[in-house]
Amino acid sequence: MKKSLVAIILIVAAFLSSCQEKKSTNRIYVFSQPGCMHCEHAKSYMDRYYADYDIKDMNIREGNNMGYMLRYARKYKVPEQDLGTPFIVMGNNYVMGWGDDQQKQFNRYVKDFSPKAKPTK
Repeated sequence: MKKSLVAIILIVAAFLSSCQEKKSTNRIYVFSQPGCMHCEHAKSYMDRYYADYDIKDMNIREGNNMGYMLRYARKYKVPEQDLGTPFIVMGNNYVMGWGDDQQKQFNRYVKDFSPKAKPTK
């Protein structure tokens, strides 16, 4: 009886953890700051080519956005002293900075995301 109860608990736990892993957000977070030229270039690029995606700009000088960025940095094991903007969170991946290499990374990672659903009339 005890063994079957333990087996059931393990099966349920495995099922619940697999459900949580599959549940992911379709939102991309762009941690930026005013006056950051790289941030502006990144946001301009996203506005031009990915305007229909759920991309949220998070100005790190407002509210608790810096705290959120630091939380993601810890998740990705980015040392605080190496952290810079733009810091773009894309599910289980991130892109930091903006240039040709980061643009290519962004384009590779964005394939895991879907455009926002268009409202029906």
